[in-house]
Amino acid sequence: MKKIIFLVLIAVLPVFSSCSDYLDKRPDDQLDVDSAFENSKNLDRWLAYIYDGIPAYYADSNWDMIADDAATPAEWIAVGNKVCLYQEGSWTASDGQIINFWSDLPKRIRSAYIFIEKAHPLTDVTQKDIDIMKAECRFFIAYFHSLLVMTYGSVPLITEAAPTTNAEDLMLKQEPFYDVVTWCANELEEVSKQLPLTYTDQANDYGRATSLWALAMRARLLTFAASPLVNGNPDLAGIVNCDGEQIFSTTYDPSWWRTAAQANKDLIDAAEENGYELYEADPVDGESDPYMSYFGAVMLRRNQGNYEIIMPRTEDGPGWMDMKAAPRSIQGQAGVVGVTQNLVDAFFMANGKVAITGYGANGQPIINPDSGYNEEGFSTADVTAKTRYFYNDPAGVDGRQENVITQKNTFNMYCGREPRFYVSVMYNESFNWAKTHKDQAASNPPAKYVNFFFGKEDGKDGTDYPTAGYLMKKRIAPDYLGSSSGGEFSGRHGVVYRLAEAYLSYAECLYEYSVSSGEYSANKDEIFKYINKIRKRAGIPEYRSAELPEPSEAEMRDLIHRERRIEMNCEAGLRWNDLRRWKEAEDVLDGEFYGMDMASGTDRASFYKRTRYQTRVFRSYWWPIPQDDIDRNPNLRQLPGW
Repeated sequence: MKKIIFLVLIAVLPVFSSCSDYLDKRPDDQLDVDSAFENSKNLDRWLAYIYDGIPAYYADSNWDMIADDAATPAEWIAVGNKVCLYQEGSWTASDGQIINFWSDLPKRIRSAYIFIEKAHPLTDVTQKDIDIMKAECRFFIAYFHSLLVMTYGSVPLITEAAPTTNAEDLMLKQEPFYDVVTWCANELEEVSKQLPLTYTDQANDYGRATSLWALAMRARLLTFAASPLVNGNPDLAGIVNCDGEQIFSTTYDPSWWRTAAQANKDLIDAAEENGYELYEADPVDGESDPYMSYFGAVMLRRNQGNYEIIMPRTEDGPGWMDMKAAPRSIQGQAGVVGVTQNLVDAFFMANGKVAITGYGANGQPIINPDSGYNEEGFSTADVTAKTRYFYNDPAGVDGRQENVITQKNTFNMYCGREPRFYVSVMYNESFNWAKTHKDQAASNPPAKYVNFFFGKEDGKDGTDYPTAGYLMKKRIAPDYLGSSSGGEFSGRHGVVYRLAEAYLSYAECLYEYSVSSGEYSANKDEIFKYINKIRKRAGIPEYRSAELPEPSEAEMRDLIHRERRIEMNCEAGLRWNDLRRWKEAEDVLDGEFYGMDMASGTDRASFYKRTRYQTRVFRSYWWPIPQDDIDRNPNLRQLPGW
């Protein structure tokens, strides 16, 4: 009897069209393994299923909520919301999955192996086409293993398709962490030599795996593997697999940082040689608009002039996020996807200095007196900048004319912050960007401001409201007006990897290796070079400039971490992985979370004060293997904490 594999198919159009084509249709079907590869349409469907394993960027914000980027209403705990259960420490390995890599990715890995084994040229599919598609499958096998090992720590290594999906054929054991990492890194390096840098039909093939995808995922994996969570962490001693093999090494090895630094530099060199660069908008006399540059870096596609995105997830369904993050006063659904006070506090000031260096009792901030930061009272004048990002003046949107960044009487906490802050955070009484967008005719009502005060149009409404007093602004369509279509930005993609991450990872890895090897003085020029590339695009003073003297070697680690925290905020799990690999999650994600007083703040005096809204309990640095799988497979061992 022929073996049957049941697939959740996500597309029907040919693989030679864009990935957006085969990620946005959902026919019901089942494919006979032996005949699927005799038909080009089914061949494309098979590959589309594998592609759909790329984690969604817009589908939900769970990744950001289990870290400290995004905030959820505390009331959601009463209805058993999975994210809240995790945040508050009551999550178990038996609960449904917030992150379902363990259940999902091995199926896609198996499908990729079957494709490699059985796909062959057809009348309308050449041998060259087949070779590229098999290289794509090989990439995904290594990439999905990377996701698994970074998420669960101790995972099996799947090196071939199981003969069947019967339980006895799936009883794999967990392999040592660095064995899996080394295998994945080698595979990604090798497949980078087989995948094309670009495709002939770039318009239709946008979103297909390239050699840079492989180099990017290799760099991310090796950066994780060099980090304190797994590189010499004594807390992981004694964790063994079913054969008694140690899963983790507790001996620190600085060479992992050197290897990771080189992997990131290899990616940077290959990307820049092929035209990739940080996106910069509206350059005038060598200076770009930092607001529109940061906005466009994640919102614009390659055919819109954005050459920063190395790995996109095309047609990622952004409408859900638009609806949930938009204020209710512009017909948003709930106005609930917000950001945390932790993120608000992290941003630099416009002068490039750190505003808040830590917290004291009752969540009160420790303010850097040299920064100019102040959270008492309100501003006394409008602050303007030459940017198209704020469309308060419809007549001035075609060029970089002065527009108001913070209007008079803005709470001082939000004044004088760097451009990335205003592109990422919607705070109380700020411009409602949809009402000031360039498509709004001058005859429309004047600029609208959001109103998060208790009982007002954008404030607390039952269990759905911006808990910490902010809505997420980054990666949300600015022209959203009650439609899930996303308007002008409906065709945007999810950003899996962009060049800015490579710059920051390279600086971090080179710093850590240099400190451990005593080579910091020799390498610090290179470290500052890539950190300053990010800061220059962000529109804030660079280190070693007249405004900012050179930080000390000891200060640089925190500054590198902070730069990454700001630049990559709310980008679908990067912050969660960073807190884990830096071994900082136990401090950041355990304890009291504060925000503005959404629950009872009816006016400025009562709203603008730090108020506890949630107590979090951190459980483990690793995601739990589903308990059902532990019960079924005697070769598996759950990591501590679950």
